[in-house]
Amino acid sequence: MRTEAANGWQFFVATLLIVIGAVNIIQGMVALFSPDFYIATGTDMLFLEYGSWGVLLGLWGAVMVAAGVAVLSGRTWARVFGIVLASLNALAQLAFVVAMPLWSMVAIAVDILVIYGLTAGWPTRAGDASPQSDEAVYRSGYRASHEAPRPTRSPEQRTGGQQTTGQGS
Repeated sequence: MRTEAANGWQFFVATLLIVIGAVNIIQGMVALFSPDFYIATGTDMLFLEYGSWGVLLGLWGAVMVAAGVAVLSGRTWARVFGIVLASLNALAQLAFVVAMPLWSMVAIAVDILVIYGLTAGWPTRAGDASPQSDEAVYRSGYRASHEAPRPTRSPEQRTGGQQTTGQGS
């Protein structure tokens, strides 16, 4: 298991999971409290009416927000959990496409980005990263920039007139 701090992919995927979870919560609340907002009628839905979809999407959104927070731990179980949730969310959005076609397609695209980020975005082992740690690289650059400057010679001293070989005259 990796124990290093979160990297850019983890923050990206965690943010997407939290955002898509929050949007699912909002989508569920709209379905629960204002079903006439959606294009399709309750009978056009796949197998549930809007009240049921509202509760389901609200709870599902809360689980996705929790998964987004868990992804920041960098643990394998959190990544697998996020992949499963994003996959199931894409399928749920397919069922909701009749009611909100554009939003469902956007949500499916975000789910695909989450799956990509969780599967292809990180090295699989800690050894896949560069042999030097980021901190070691930073410290070597810091030392080099703060060392006393070396004396330099002007071009005339290097190529001009007399060149000294270090021997006494």
